[in-house]
Amino acid sequence: MKTKVFLSLMTLGMILCSSFPQKSAIEGAWRLVKVEDRMSDVPFWEQDTGSGVKFWADGCFAFAGFFQKDSVVFDNYGWGTYKISEGNHYQEYILENHLLPKAKEKTINMLIEIKNDTLIQSWPADENWNLQQKYVTEKYVRLK
Repeated sequence: MKTKVFLSLMTLGMILCSSFPQKSAIEGAWRLVKVEDRMSDVPFWEQDTGSGVKFWADGCFAFAGFFQKDSVVFDNYGWGTYKISEGNHYQEYILENHLLPKAKEKTINMLIEIKNDTLIQSWPADENWNLQQKYVTEKYVRLK
């Protein structure tokens, strides 16, 4: 079942990415290459252990992948809508999310930075767009 969901999201993402002309620098497919978790004193992950792809197209996003901690594998997939304002202010509205069920139907403020083929997003940011003391940074590279 999880494999079917993962493959369905990947297929949907590829269709979305190829169906719409790129409108902004974020649109397209990106591969997750690094996650740094500063959410707790004992990080859930600090790695390059795992895999993931995130797609942005026409105000929507979808992601699918997994993380591994020791011998336990955590599936990570979800989708929703997004909005970018004032350069690096990025908001995701999570419609469905597996790894963080509390995020479902919530808006998450993030800071993003895009340089050439690299995208870095950090979250959560507060209403003044300052990162919280405990946050996550994800680094992606554009898929060609």
